[in-house]
Amino acid sequence: MVLVGVAVFLAGMFWLTGRSLRTSGIAVDVMFESVAGLKQGDPVLVSGVKKGRVARVALERVKSVRVTLELQHDVAPHIDASAAVAAMDLFGAKFIDYNPGAREEMLARGRVITGSNQPDITDVAQGVANRANELMENAANIVSDRLGEDIHNTLIVTQRAMNTLANAPEGPFIKQTTRTLEATERVMQRVDSMLGSGTGRNIDSISTNLSKLTNHLSHTVVQLDTLLSRMNRGEGTLGRLAADTVMYHDLHELSVSLTGLLKDLREHPDKYMKPGLVRVKLCC
Repeated sequence: MVLVGVAVFLAGMFWLTGRSLRTSGIAVDVMFESVAGLKQGDPVLVSGVKKGRVARVALERVKSVRVTLELQHDVAPHIDASAAVAAMDLFGAKFIDYNPGAREEMLARGRVITGSNQPDITDVAQGVANRANELMENAANIVSDRLGEDIHNTLIVTQRAMNTLANAPEGPFIKQTTRTLEATERVMQRVDSMLGSGTGRNIDSISTNLSKLTNHLSHTVVQLDTLLSRMNRGEGTLGRLAADTVMYHDLHELSVSLTGLLKDLREHPDKYMKPGLVRVKLCC
């Protein structure tokens, strides 16, 4: 009876840690600078399909972490194999996004794969916040005081929304939100280029930047609206985020603010240019 209890206990431990009672897979080592919470037993996915597990995580020295993967034979690594630590969900669960490679030559036994990390929500949000600060400091150089004021106010809302997302529960956001934030950051970079042009200089460049700004704003607004719609419909992790009223409010306020600025840029471009400089026609 005692032996049966021990066997059940051991089987339970293997199940909880993601281990198999038999180890018939291929062991492959991957070197990372950081694994950001990856642990033994986490899955290895190939195109979203589980094809292995993390067998071991060991810190060799600062910025050098050896991760041993146990892989199924049909995904044995080729010399161009790759692996990245990625987020499974909002709450910190991780997995290895593994690509066995396509070249004919197989990875030699004992050779390691150099791993990478996919960007998470806090990294992207911090980049947006930094960009917003730079833009607000440069607002005095804008071609029009009105445009400087409008962008300044929009950036305040953007920064507040990004800070709210950065303070979300532990773990990076899902891919849809990351893409939205990256699109917003591209808008910030385009505005920064325009602000740096200076009054009366490079008028053609200013006109081009204004046109590109409307395109980037349009793309970002669409992504934000899609994100908010999915939150309202209660889809998966996004649905759970809808319960966070502060986060939802800030995202909605950001969408409204960007939409308003985009609409005004398209319908009244002349008022954003100082008199006598140039008339700007904005497309789309």
